[in-house]
Amino acid sequence: MRSVTDGSRIEAARSRATVAKRAAALAAAAGFVVLLGVARQAHPGTSGSSSQLSPPGRIAGEVGGGLALGGGSIGSSSDGSTSSPQVQSSSS
Repeated sequence: MRSVTDGSRIEAARSRATVAKRAAALAAAAGFVVLLGVARQAHPGTSGSSSQLSPPGRIAGEVGGGLALGGGSIGSSSDGSTSSPQVQSSSS
């Protein structure tokens, strides 16, 4: 047996639920925008100052003169042989 007040109570509850869902969606969207702004400010690539960084003096001297790497190769040793690496396995 249903009374007239049951229907109005259900409608009121649905209305409150709809308002709560909209408020939660707006709060989530606002939080996302705030988080996006904070992340953008924290990222070093988008900072306000655009100063050029230079390497420290000790490294700056090495970069320009005298720092050379030897040419390496993959798959061969220094004596020219191409042997497979030794693999060790143990079972317990």
